[in-house]
Amino acid sequence: MVDYSSLKSLIDHPIDCTFFDSIESTNDYLLSQPYNKATQLCVTREQTQGKGQHGRIWRSQKDGSVLFSIRQDFDSGCDLSGFSLIVALAIVKSLEKSCGIINLGIKWPNDIYFESKKLSGILLENRAHGAQQSVVIGVGVNYHLGFDLDCETPWIDLSQICNQLPTIEALTASVVNSILTYVERFEVLGFEDFQSEWQAYDTLKGRQAQVDLANGSFAGDVIGVSNKGALLISSSDGIREVFSSEHIRYNDSTL
Repeated sequence: MVDYSSLKSLIDHPIDCTFFDSIESTNDYLLSQPYNKATQLCVTREQTQGKGQHGRIWRSQKDGSVLFSIRQDFDSGCDLSGFSLIVALAIVKSLEKSCGIINLGIKWPNDIYFESKKLSGILLENRAHGAQQSVVIGVGVNYHLGFDLDCETPWIDLSQICNQLPTIEALTASVVNSILTYVERFEVLGFEDFQSEWQAYDTLKGRQAQVDLANGSFAGDVIGVSNKGALLISSSDGIREVFSSEHIRYNDSTL
């Protein structure tokens, strides 16, 4: 049985912690709480209604995944462009250090893959609070899942690729610490300071993509990301910026 009671002592940053045996969604829990400026963490052994990007379901099993959300406060004037990308980078760095894994990649803007199989996902939800704004960062990392997981997306977990699996409590603390460290750096320097670091993990660069817009569509080759974290696609009309709210299809169905 996973016991998160000592988790706070492993986190190197001031944070309010809440733990659940089971909950519908850690994101929804933090979004429902009264606003305050403290950094808040909600961790659970199980999510019964986990959320993924674009209304998808994040599937998991009890004690089979790292499952948590962080609510982080920012000034309303803070430019959060590229924020989801730096969260993904922070998770990758933590997994490399804690599990000794190489060959991890990030599918823009924030899905983490190992050899074309999804290992981790992120869901960000923003709220305005007058002169402040908050972001709830939902994180799921496949830790040790059963093979009967009902999921259409090809997936993998850490137990299949890590020679010496850390405890789920220690790994959770490592990922949380890494995210909070990257957030502090991002607040001061913005995404531009991470742009070269991102290039080493970019799984989409060089792939063909088609973007569907309300007034039509266009196709081209992914050439990287801008200094604001937007996807850059070289099309017949020149280089165009694409944002995560737009519908994008790639030439590789596994992504």
